[in-house]
Amino acid sequence: MSLKVLILGAGYGTRLQRDLLNDTSGKYSHLLGISKALLPLGDKDALITHWIDTLMESNIDIKTSLYIVTNSTAYSSFISWAVTHNIPTNNIINDGTTSNENRLGAVEDIYFTIKKFSSSLQNSNLLIIGGDTLFLKDFNFKKLYEKFNLINSNDDDDEACLVTTYKVNDDVVSKFGILELNENNQVINFLEKPSPQSTNSRIACPCFYFLHNKSLELLKEFLEESKNNPNHTLEDRDATGKFLAWVINNNKFKFFAENVQGRIDVGGLQSYIDANKYFDDQKDNKPY
Repeated sequence: MSLKVLILGAGYGTRLQRDLLNDTSGKYSHLLGISKALLPLGDKDALITHWIDTLMESNIDIKTSLYIVTNSTAYSSFISWAVTHNIPTNNIINDGTTSNENRLGAVEDIYFTIKKFSSSLQNSNLLIIGGDTLFLKDFNFKKLYEKFNLINSNDDDDEACLVTTYKVNDDVVSKFGILELNENNQVINFLEKPSPQSTNSRIACPCFYFLHNKSLELLKEFLEESKNNPNHTLEDRDATGKFLAWVINNNKFKFFAENVQGRIDVGGLQSYIDANKYFDDQKDNKPY
């Protein structure tokens, strides 16, 4: 089964934009209004350009396999970026939202994109990549893709998804989705931003998921169940981890995990500065 790639770029980066407005140095004022996925980073014009290079190095045809979902505010900027990198503009989709207050949420954006491109995606597995995330220098895309194919090539036809993990310190456990694994690296529990006291696991799960085609059918069920809950909020369908937690904890589909050294996560201004420093420090080597 072929692999398609969806990069999530429909967030509004409210923390970063707030930090930029409060920055009195003026050094980063040119970043105001720019989607996190399009922030210049390292020697690239945009964060997601790093992903384009990685996908191409792994023989992924970005003209036929790459899709990006964004919002009305950033849509024209993504189109300009796509033209520069020879990516079909038809593969960039606008979710129609105009602000953080009326955003669809990441899970709904995934479902929105799958419906929009149903004819292209219906027989494919789907790699979901957060538009604000990169990995460190040990990252090996080919190895992860091979692992995903391997766990789905068993004779028992027992399909599964694959996620990446990395270890975090006690003081930040409550900021991440945390996985509990068995001895076979199968995910047996997904905890969304738990307290450090509620689990012994320190294994975080960034937004980089190889989703088996059959697991995509669960998106509609998850969203319908969430919206039928009288206590439902936008946050329930915003973080992609909410969907993973629902699938894994209800035993609806198997997930396995593969460890990576760590990740670059652009949240606020300081994390963006740190990310650029990381690339500066690694400029004599492959950065991630």
